[in-house]
Amino acid sequence: MWKVALTILAAALAVGYGAMVGGLTDADINDENVQNALHFAVVQHNRGSNDLYLSQVAEVIKVQSQVVAGIKYVITVKMAKTPCRKDGVEEVCAIHTDQPYQCTFEVWSRPWLNSIELLKNECQH
Repeated sequence: MWKVALTILAAALAVGYGAMVGGLTDADINDENVQNALHFAVVQHNRGSNDLYLSQVAEVIKVQSQVVAGIKYVITVKMAKTPCRKDGVEEVCAIHTDQPYQCTFEVWSRPWLNSIELLKNECQH
C-alpha cells in the first residue's frame, strides 16, 4: 500500500511543479553548471575536429536538462570558426560569423563522481 501512496505522491508533485519526471526541461544558460557543460562540450568538439582553427559558440539556441543518475544537458548552439589556431596560446579569439554551423551537444554530468562525458556531438555544416 505504501508503494502506491508514494507513487501517487511523486506523480502529484511532478504535476504540481509542471514537469514530467525524468523529462527534458528548459535550463538557464547563465547557470554555472550549464556553462561548465557547454565549455566542456566545446573543448571536446575542438579536440575531435580536424580543423587547424578553433571554433567557438556564436549563439546559444536552446538549453535543456534532464535528471538521469546525474544531469544530462542538451545544448543546441551555432558555432563559428575563429582565426586562432588549435596549437596557439591566444586567450581571446574573434568569431567569423560568415559561415556559422549548428551543433547539438549532449553532456552527462555526475559531479559527485567528478565525471563528465560528451554523449553526443552532432553538427550540421
